[in-house]
Amino acid sequence: MIAKRTALKNTRGASRLIRYIADAKEKGEKLESFWMSNCDAGTELEDIDFAIIEINATQGMNHTSKADPNYHLVVSFAEGEKPDIDVLKDIEKEFADALGFSDHQRVVGTHKNTDNFHMHIMFNKVHPETFKMHTPYRDFKILQETCMVLEKRYGLRPEKGREEKKERTNTKAQDMEGFTWEKSFSSFLRENKDLLKILRDASSSWAEFHEKLDVLGVVIKKRGNGLVFVDQGTGVHDKASNVDRSFSKAELEKRFGSYVAIDNSRIGLNTDKDRTYKREPLDPSLKKHRAWKRFRKQKKHRRWRKFLESFAGENAEVHEALAIQQAYLSIFFGGKAPKTKERVQRPKSKGRSR
Repeated sequence: MIAKRTALKNTRGASRLIRYIADAKEKGEKLESFWMSNCDAGTELEDIDFAIIEINATQGMNHTSKADPNYHLVVSFAEGEKPDIDVLKDIEKEFADALGFSDHQRVVGTHKNTDNFHMHIMFNKVHPETFKMHTPYRDFKILQETCMVLEKRYGLRPEKGREEKKERTNTKAQDMEGFTWEKSFSSFLRENKDLLKILRDASSSWAEFHEKLDVLGVVIKKRGNGLVFVDQGTGVHDKASNVDRSFSKAELEKRFGSYVAIDNSRIGLNTDKDRTYKREPLDPSLKKHRAWKRFRKQKKHRRWRKFLESFAGENAEVHEALAIQQAYLSIFFGGKAPKTKERVQRPKSKGRSR
């Protein structure tokens, strides 16, 4: 099965999208089954007119976000597969729970007008009681994981087209990590749980988003046709969409409106130095190692890798740290950790012979 968020031409807006899902003009040749959840108007096809009024009214109560309040999901099954209605309803509920739409209004219709039986689900992103808009974070990953759970539960066949897309990477950052054995700014952004929470909690204001990023010592700036995250301390940057598609210029402008730069006088006012990007070894267990502390005090070698390789043959602590770092690299690079380079002591030259 494949689950994909999508948008159909000329169906923007709750009314058009709902009527497309419930389309039965072809005398049942298109619509197989239909139901609605969390709508006071009812659950059946005959209740659709009142449900549209109810959903539009709910969406109208949100005055803070300019983003599309409709989340349109299409779940397509492998050729020849057509689950029973009880299974379909469980599948729909599983996706609602996984995406954070359990209490939200939703409209569901199954269609049989293509080679693959499929289901359309429209989630109202505006909560019916709080009127806050919920946008699932990293929904691509959520959809893939939910598909795998449901395939195993009901014995459904994985579709060839449903494969985990490779995560966008910053090759320059990867090269830097391989050259220095130190964590890059790109990795700091990807692994930082605070950054993910900022996106989830931010309202519809660029000013608030900038203020929350400032806590991490990070600024988001316009660069070319996109946006980049910039570290305040070092000036290093990474393309925002490389961190996650939700940080792309298009996605953020859907949420906050046209990009507004941060007021330079506000940069650094809220920064928490304990949460900012700092130099540290790739293996986090080495941050408190004596060899790392020694490396930070010395000035001869600017790179952690060079320091380890240069002094491993002279100092037991450095040799230990090198072994730990190599073991870590071996795990993440398929056992192909770089070979240890021990410093060879050569006799001092006594001068040229004449």
